[in-house]
Amino acid sequence: MNDRPVRIIDATLREGMQAANGAFTTEQSVEVARCLIACGVDTVECGHPAIGHHEQLRVAAVVEACGAVPVLAHARANNNDVDAVAKTGADWVGIFLGVNEISLNSRLPGCSRDDVHCKIDESVGYARQLGLQVRFTVEDSSRTDIDLLVETYTRAIRAGAGRIGIADTVGVLEPGKTGELVRRLVSSGLDADIEVHLHDDRGLALANALAAIDAGATWVSTSVNGLGERAGIVDLGALLANLDHRGTRTCADGRRLRDLSRRVGAYSRSAPDDRRPVVGKNVFRHVSRLHLMAVDRDPASYEWIAPELFGAERVIGGEGPPRTPAEWIVKPPVVSATELRHHRAGPGDRFVLVDDRFVAGAGQYCIARRIPELASYGTGHVDGHVHHCDSLFVFLGTQENYQGLEVDVHLGEETFRVLSPASVFIPAGVRHSYQVVAGSGTYLNHVLAGDYNSSLLDPPVFESRA
Repeated sequence: MNDRPVRIIDATLREGMQAANGAFTTEQSVEVARCLIACGVDTVECGHPAIGHHEQLRVAAVVEACGAVPVLAHARANNNDVDAVAKTGADWVGIFLGVNEISLNSRLPGCSRDDVHCKIDESVGYARQLGLQVRFTVEDSSRTDIDLLVETYTRAIRAGAGRIGIADTVGVLEPGKTGELVRRLVSSGLDADIEVHLHDDRGLALANALAAIDAGATWVSTSVNGLGERAGIVDLGALLANLDHRGTRTCADGRRLRDLSRRVGAYSRSAPDDRRPVVGKNVFRHVSRLHLMAVDRDPASYEWIAPELFGAERVIGGEGPPRTPAEWIVKPPVVSATELRHHRAGPGDRFVLVDDRFVAGAGQYCIARRIPELASYGTGHVDGHVHHCDSLFVFLGTQENYQGLEVDVHLGEETFRVLSPASVFIPAGVRHSYQVVAGSGTYLNHVLAGDYNSSLLDPPVFESRA
């Protein structure tokens, strides 16, 4: 078993940007980077600066936010890409190049083996001249001949690479094969740390990561919630929990992992499912009567690790709407908006149509507000706020065809004048509010969470570094 320290490079802000809906703003990227550091990651991987000026600015902002923690940015094996990384102030460049027949035919048609060698020598050497540290990755390593891998990595190391990356780009590896591949590279005498980047297409990424560590890999690439291309990569929270459980690496602050998971889930509109290891809301829930009796005597009977280590609570019993249809019908009560954070009493009556208080386990919140016509509606009763889930505004006026209501809707940094009838879809993670301007009618707010207050996503709190 590998007794060298295991280090984590988290690629949420690079690999995660390649996932569906995974477009983090600069502000979100800075926030996530600071959370990653609080969770103890050793390097933050962020972006591909050659994409354009906006991407360079995003990476540069993350570099500044990370302070002494190194940032690595991606580059193809060419000097223009390397230049773009250098402009961001990043410490490391991750140069990648596929060398097997599949990669050459699809990415570099007509490129000879000598051309490949030149690309490696020039790009790695140029990066070192610019003062960048270099991680060199053979794309699709897992389907590349081992002798060709050793030859390619050896060339990159001679050119100045300080770390080599094994990429299971399409997630074909199994733990046994992963361990064998890493051991072959370790035994070949390569003078560099070995990092693994493992995709989860077969659901084996975490198992492969542990096998790679046992075989001698010292760096693992992760992302929050496993976010990434297709099925994603190794889940940061799951890996940290397993390394802590093994005694391999202490989890810096497991309590932050659940908040980080929720935050990245909101910003990527890809929330972790309820059964997600470590961070899912059901992973410490006990339902079976026999389990409940055993857990009451000794929680360890059905828990592999204490939930408190990860900011979670043990939950007893199932969750779901009542089975009796009569209980699905709600007589909406009038409740002041002051029960909600970021809200004050507003114009007209507010009817709570549904939430978990009135239909247990509904998982939805919906209100209707009757808005009377007033001479002045004031400065508004809702401050800007963010939900971890999608939500919806609906505006219906009292005039013919639902006309007659005029509001200002604030979405992120923009404000829109909206005339009824209208609906406004609000993606998870977007700051929003509204303010009535004129007219009368009905306002509906629907949120995909059964408890409004717990659906709010507040800025993370960090300890002072003074």
